[in-house]
Amino acid sequence: MPAHRAPLTNHHADRSLCPPEHKHTSSGKPLHPDCPGRSYSQAVCTCGGWEFKDSGKGYVNESRRRHLATHPKPASNGPAVLRELLRLDLP
Repeated sequence: MPAHRAPLTNHHADRSLCPPEHKHTSSGKPLHPDCPGRSYSQAVCTCGGWEFKDSGKGYVNESRRRHLATHPKPASNGPAVLRELLRLDLP
């Protein structure tokens, strides 16, 4: 089972997506000449049961991290599995 994701996206007041290349001050004022400014940030989890929207980007990011921590971590198929497969049974 893949890990759940909840990407953080920024939006303008008209609900259009504010692209990542549009930089802002910490208060959301635009530093890009073609950007009207960040109105709100949003995160939607791939689990389908959680989404969060607020004007504070930091608050949305904090809530997103808290939610993702509630999902169990997927089983790792990393080095432990390889060690077991490559184990040599020597007498």
